[in-house]
Amino acid sequence: MREFNDIGTRNELADFLKIPRKQLSYILYVRGVNNLYTSFEIRKKNGGVRKIKAPLEELKDIQRKLAEALYKHNKKAGKKNNLSHAFEKNKNIITNAKIHRNKRLILNIDLENFFESFHFGRVRGFFTKNKNFLLPSEVATVIAQLSCYEGKLPQGAPTSPIISNLICGILDYRLLKVAKKYKLNYTRYADDLTFSTNDKNFLNLQTKFHEEISKELIQAGFKINEKKTRLQYKDSRQVVTGLVVNRKINVNRIFYKETRAMAHQLYKQGNFKINGKYANLNQLEGRFAFINQLTRYNNKIDGDKHSFYNLSSRELQYQKFLFYKNFFANSKPLIVTEGKTDIVYLKAALKKLCNEYPDLISKDIDGTFEFKVSFLKKTKRLGYFLNIQDGGTGLKNLNDFFNSNNAKKSATNYLSYFKKLVILYQKNL
Repeated sequence: MREFNDIGTRNELADFLKIPRKQLSYILYVRGVNNLYTSFEIRKKNGGVRKIKAPLEELKDIQRKLAEALYKHNKKAGKKNNLSHAFEKNKNIITNAKIHRNKRLILNIDLENFFESFHFGRVRGFFTKNKNFLLPSEVATVIAQLSCYEGKLPQGAPTSPIISNLICGILDYRLLKVAKKYKLNYTRYADDLTFSTNDKNFLNLQTKFHEEISKELIQAGFKINEKKTRLQYKDSRQVVTGLVVNRKINVNRIFYKETRAMAHQLYKQGNFKINGKYANLNQLEGRFAFINQLTRYNNKIDGDKHSFYNLSSRELQYQKFLFYKNFFANSKPLIVTEGKTDIVYLKAALKKLCNEYPDLISKDIDGTFEFKVSFLKKTKRLGYFLNIQDGGTGLKNLNDFFNSNNAKKSATNYLSYFKKLVILYQKNL
């Protein structure tokens, strides 16, 4: 099987990526890559805007295949960058923040125009000169053509993350070398560089360190955004990639309060907004799940063994949302079974008797079935937050959420709670 660095021509690259040769040539030389993008803006938290250049599907499909091939080749070569936490599998802003938790001093350095710093020649040069690739000029040129928009890596293309991380690999280790010299930890999340230490003597060395770091970054083709450079002390709120890291790792209080307010708005009027735009249940659950991920991490740090019977206040907010999503806001009637296999049997029976129960199931012309009821999928998450497991006990535990007179008072009657909110909201209209 051909390896990535065995590719010698444009046609061989097309074959390697399983793209028709004519299609690749058409994209490059007839349609033109620069004509296959759409632009839009995303608001930043600081009030600015981030310009996104998103490829159209015909180019995006090729970029996805190229990106996946680069990830696989890099992994096979054993080239793992432990310092970069953006655009890496099993890494995120949480793994990045963990490194800097509970430190005396944290220094954040932001790079200006990160993706735009990777110009066409820089991308092509990397793939011809890097010992992990050493590709012929023809192949490296095609990769650069497919990856660049108007001569630079665009923020929004599937190839930009992996290529930027590959090129920054050498830089990261150079920065780490400087960081160790000054007894600092170092990580990078795209254009966000973070250094941390418990050595109070760093305050006397900060200027010299900044000079050395600046020199490395300038040599690598980057420029520091001095306006966003900040040194954070332990006695104030320390933030790394948006997370508070003073003792534990937590979301900003504003993020949590906004999430709770969005949920309350949803419970009252059936809709809510994120950044001024109407959003859906999955988006809100993503926010709750993220908050919960940090809560679980902090529980482990403290050695707390939380369960359904001693959920924290933040966990109770997520519990409320999960009940709303699964049992109140259903678009279809919900069937809860005692065991896992019951759903299989019920679906099989409904398919066989579809003509007799048209209110429960229908059959399309092509033979596919459409269920007009839904079935509760019991997950570890529902087990933890709502105490729902297989068996009769699980059904009883679920019933407690619909019954204000449950014996242990371990479950809130959320059904009654949501109904009252809706009625009160409608009265005030």
